[in-house]
Amino acid sequence: VSQRMACASASPCVLARARAVAPRNAASRGTEPSSSGARGASPRSLGDRRAPWARAASGGVDVSLSSTLPALKPWAEAKVQKCAGAWEKAAALAPNPPIAVVDLVPDEPSSPDGALSGDVEVKKKKKGPFETEFGAFIYDKGYRQLFRALGYPGADAEAALALERLNGCAATLAPRDASSRVVLDVSCGPGIITTRIAAGLRGYDALVASDVSEAMTKRAAEQLDTLAATTQVLRAKQGNDDDVASDASMAPLPAFAAVRADVCALPFADASVAAAHSSAGAHCWPDPMRGFKEIARVLKPGGVFVASTVVLASPIREKYVENGEAADARAYQNGVWDVNTPFWDADAVVEMVRESGLVDVEVLKEDKCFVMIAARKR
Repeated sequence: VSQRMACASASPCVLARARAVAPRNAASRGTEPSSSGARGASPRSLGDRRAPWARAASGGVDVSLSSTLPALKPWAEAKVQKCAGAWEKAAALAPNPPIAVVDLVPDEPSSPDGALSGDVEVKKKKKGPFETEFGAFIYDKGYRQLFRALGYPGADAEAALALERLNGCAATLAPRDASSRVVLDVSCGPGIITTRIAAGLRGYDALVASDVSEAMTKRAAEQLDTLAATTQVLRAKQGNDDDVASDASMAPLPAFAAVRADVCALPFADASVAAAHSSAGAHCWPDPMRGFKEIARVLKPGGVFVASTVVLASPIREKYVENGEAADARAYQNGVWDVNTPFWDADAVVEMVRESGLVDVEVLKEDKCFVMIAARKR
């Protein structure tokens, strides 16, 4: 236990982890490690630039912070390099190093009013209800389930809808080059949909869970650790028990990473991720248009973006019109809408995503207040 805690507290940019349960190595994903210890090529081909201890963990585990991250902006790269050595030394001592939760929120405010996505201000303030570890737990175990009343189809069904488009995109991407195929899950929350996406991804090398809330990002990392451990146990049982049938659930998992990041100032380089996903997040961003533009920026050409969000119920829109508060989507967005409130309607969401620069924007599913859209980068 002390070794694992040493990993978590090795550096200020690696956020402390309350719990970490599973190895996240090649064995747990059912693949053979590459020559550098990672599954496939490192996104930035760090290879020999990594210190010896980053390649010396027991069982061939690659403990490099860079091994599963896409290319980063220079300021974010500098942050990672500043803390990488301490993390890698500590993690190499642990037999089962956890997923590192790396803090890559800019030091300066990313929006004109000084707020980060999720309404987290730069000045220290009282945390919101879902910014604490207890809040993240409650969101995971109860609050998110209330979304069914808004028309959300349930976690399994929502993930299946997203995976159909994400996996379909993987088949159309250009052949692999020196960089890995990374899926970015923006505003991942406690990992409810993230883990289901991770379990069903095909054709990608890594999944990066990202949220502006430190507590949510940690919780998502823990859930991904649990997924890796469970998969490893089931795969071992499958190998030792002829009665256990082989199925798609035993397919190799992608590599995992967790990054605390502001969607309005993503730390990733231009055209660095193959696909992006966000569940019930966009209406919580202080500047949705800026968030959509950031996602468009980091997507590779041909990359897909799949997102679900919340819109106003028809009777509420009618009330806004009757009361003279907002006659249409633009008036509502400019004069009424605030953080963590629904968008006007599905067409308004589609229009924002189009304005961000993405193309082929379409509504995949709409029910009551639930909307899921998909788009791609030209």
